[in-house]
Amino acid sequence: MRKAIMTLVALMIMAVPATALAQSSDGTVTVVHGVPDLTVDVYVNDDLTLEDFEYGTVTDPLTLPAADYDIDIRAANADPASDPVLTQMVTLPAGANATIEANLDGDGAPKISVWVNDISSIDAGNGRVTVRHTAAAPNVDILANDGALFSDVANGGEGAADVPAGDYNVKVTAAGDAAAVVEEVPALTIPEGTNVIVYAIGDLEGGSFQLAVQSIAGLHTPPAGVPSGTGGDLGTGIPLWLFASLAAAGMTILAGGVTVSRQRG
Repeated sequence: MRKAIMTLVALMIMAVPATALAQSSDGTVTVVHGVPDLTVDVYVNDDLTLEDFEYGTVTDPLTLPAADYDIDIRAANADPASDPVLTQMVTLPAGANATIEANLDGDGAPKISVWVNDISSIDAGNGRVTVRHTAAAPNVDILANDGALFSDVANGGEGAADVPAGDYNVKVTAAGDAAAVVEEVPALTIPEGTNVIVYAIGDLEGGSFQLAVQSIAGLHTPPAGVPSGTGGDLGTGIPLWLFASLAAAGMTILAGGVTVSRQRG
């Protein structure tokens, strides 16, 4: 039966900064497969979008128009008209960066989780680490270089922190017991200006517990600006506006009818 997630939709809309909403009519979506022992086909608005999608896979970001989307997940190669294993309507607001995840709840039942990713600016020299507990497992602690980063995280919970960019030894341990290591990433690199999102997925008792990683780069704090110097001139008595005009005229002459195209990165 289809479930409308109006509360999550409202949270997604409130969580996206107004400046981000104004920048684009599209949104960005990443899909994470966190249900073990199940290879699936993912349908978006009845169109097969991801085929033979395997456990532990994190897709590249997909740019989609802001809209409502019906997400249907079926076992791989199942009849497209058959009842899906999971189904949900998801609203993607303009400018949002979201993750749609098929994962297990605390009791081991499959579900669809929708996350809004933090794409706010990160100070120079720092990166961001986000951890999401989406596995059939008890509450956990997350340690970075043996120091507690997030404590007592329950299924469905997340934590985020900006940290100095660098390499980290990240461990997932039983809550309150640093010696009971559940999973470990010995060398997790947090680049400058990047939100590295770690998902705890699978079933701890079933032996399929593992970590999946998603990265969102390009979140550097923009430069504060170029100093204006001596009140609008170059220290030579030539006003900046006049210098700019002369430079523009020179470039026009040099161009001589050559058309320059700019590639967007």
